[in-house]
Amino acid sequence: MLTELKDAVKDVFSNKIRGLIGKTVIVTLLVFIVLFCLFAVGISHIELTDSPKLQNLIEIFGYILFFIFSLMLFPPMAAFVCSFFIDSVVERTAQENSGRTLRNVPLSESLLFSGVAAFKGVSLSFLLIPITVVLALIPVVNLLPVALYYGVNGRLLANEYFYSIALRYLTKPEADELFEKNKTYWTKGGIIIAFLMTIPIVNVISPLVAMAFMQRLFFKKQQSA
Repeated sequence: MLTELKDAVKDVFSNKIRGLIGKTVIVTLLVFIVLFCLFAVGISHIELTDSPKLQNLIEIFGYILFFIFSLMLFPPMAAFVCSFFIDSVVERTAQENSGRTLRNVPLSESLLFSGVAAFKGVSLSFLLIPITVVLALIPVVNLLPVALYYGVNGRLLANEYFYSIALRYLTKPEADELFEKNKTYWTKGGIIIAFLMTIPIVNVISPLVAMAFMQRLFFKKQQSA
């Protein structure tokens, strides 16, 4: 899979897709700037103590939590943002790597599928937040939320990215059959994608890399079949 990942990065930085990086960066930064501004305004109006020093410590802690939660919520939200560029990534990489004709999937269908995946991912992240807080101070055990996060998010992202690719080449029943036969294979790819999406700076373009990566995994599995 690491070979496919390396080739996917090359695909994204190729002339055919490079322009989408700028669009993804702008959209992603705008989303987080808006969220950060809303958070900053909100926390500045909340006074939990009369002590200025203690209030400053609370605000600093709040910003740290915001950063941590942003990392946790980024994968599902980034997948949704990426859905606006799915067609461009798939079409351009397909022309270069396979030359196959793509099925026409309406944008509304792509957005609906991505929206459902994003909702599941955000819900999962919020469920893991209290678990992470409770177990954070217990040695070894505090790794459990991390494993759960990557494992479950990997499964969700594998499902979302796989179908985003597969439905452009196969019918829904054919895609379902291919996914079920190789569920572990796709989940491993999803975990790699989830990991990429939690690396600062890299996660800005990780949705595009993930799309090219999943398409290469799809081609590889079809060829082996």
